Amino acid sequence: MYAPPMPFRRHCTVTAPNPKRVPVHKAARFAVCSLLTVLFSAGWQRQAIAEDLALQDAASMAGVAMFLNARAPGLILAVVRGEDGFIAGYGETAPGSGKEPDGQSIVRVGSVSKVFAADVLAAMAATGQLALDAPLSRYAPPGKAPLAFDDRPVTLLDLATHSAGLPREMADPATSADEKNPFVTFKSSYYWDWISGHRPAYRPGTTAIYSNFGFGLLGDALGRAGGKPFAELVRERITAPLAMADTVLRLSEAQKPRLMTGLDPFGKPDPNWEASEVMQASAGIYTTAEDMVKWMRWHLADDATGRPMRTLAHALWRPHDGLARLVGVEATDSDGMGLGWIVSPARVRVPLLLGKSGGIGGFMSYVVLSPNRRLGIFVVASKVDFAMFEGLRTAVRELAAELAPASL
Repeated sequence: MYAPPMPFRRHCTVTAPNPKRVPVHKAARFAVCSLLTVLFSAGWQRQAIAEDLALQDAASMAGVAMFLNARAPGLILAVVRGEDGFIAGYGETAPGSGKEPDGQSIVRVGSVSKVFAADVLAAMAATGQLALDAPLSRYAPPGKAPLAFDDRPVTLLDLATHSAGLPREMADPATSADEKNPFVTFKSSYYWDWISGHRPAYRPGTTAIYSNFGFGLLGDALGRAGGKPFAELVRERITAPLAMADTVLRLSEAQKPRLMTGLDPFGKPDPNWEASEVMQASAGIYTTAEDMVKWMRWHLADDATGRPMRTLAHALWRPHDGLARLVGVEATDSDGMGLGWIVSPARVRVPLLLGKSGGIGGFMSYVVLSPNRRLGIFVVASKVDFAMFEGLRTAVRELAAELAPASL
C-alpha cells in the first residue's frame, strides 16, 4: 500500500432496478442537516422503495461519518445491495477547488488493482487458457526461468495469494538518482533478472508475505500467456464487457481533468506519478465510483456466463491455518487468501467478506464484497493516512453489518 473543507457539501446519486438516476445536491453547515436534506428530498422519495430506504439511510449516515473522520479533501462512497445502488461524494475534488466529487470523478485505487489482475487470471483459467497451478517459468522470458525452492516451483496461484515467498518490492538499483518518478525504478526486466537468480525465501505455499513484486510478475506472465499487453487483457476481459469506460491503466487527455487530487502522507498535494508498466497489475488502475458499481454488480451476479470465473475468483485458495508466517495479510481478522482477496469469515454480525485495500498517489481505497448477501461497498479518500484508513475499514465493515447482518 503505497480538516474537512467548509461548508460541508456532498453530491449523492441513488440507482435502482430501473436505472433512472436522481441526483440530490444540497449544502449545509452541519452534517446532520445535509443528511436530512438527502433523506427527505422529494425527488428521492418518489422512487424509494422499502429496500432503498434502508440502503439510503445506512449509506448516507456512514458516508457522512467516514468523510468527517477521514479529514481528507474528498471522499466517495459507493454501495451495491442486490439491484439497488448508492453513490455519494463529499468535500472537494482538489483542495480549494470548490468542486464536489461524484460518480464520474476519477480516482486511483492502488492495490485494489490486484483483484482486477486476479479477475484476468480467473477469466483465463475458466476458459482453459492457463491453469492456476501452472509454474511461472512457463511464461518467463527466454533464459529467465525463476528458481524453484528445492523441487517446488513458484506458480501463478502462489503469486495471486501472496504465498510465493517473495519480497514486498523489488526496485532496480541501477535507476538514476535524478529520476523524479519513484515508480520508474520498478522494471519488468529487473524483476525477471532477480527471480531467475534468487530462489524464494520460503517454500511456496507455506508462508504468506504481501508482495507487490509478485503481482508485477503475475501481470507480466498473464500478458505473455495471452499474447498481448496486460492492459489490453484488462480491457478485453473486464472493462469493455462491463462498459467501464473510465477504468483504465493510462489516462487519456480527456480524462485527466477529472482526476481528483489527493494529499500525500505529509499533507501536500501528491504529484500522482504514473505507475510503470510492471506495476499495472499491482497498483495501476484508475476508475470511478460509477464503474466500480458496475464491477461490483458483476461480481455479485449469478449468471451462467460469469459463474465459472466468479467461482474461481471468490474461492478461499490459501487458508491461513497451518501457514508458518502471515505478514501483511490481516492475520488476526481473516481466514486466508482468495485470488487477490483477503477472505474474512462471518463473525459478530459482520457477513463473510472478500476485502482489498489500496493506497497510491494521494488516495486510500477499500472495497469489500459479500457474494452470499449480494452486497458490495467501495470507498476512496483523497489522502494517504494509515491511521485514517483503519477507521474507514472499520466503518465499511459496520455498514456491511447494517445492510447484511450475519446470523452469528
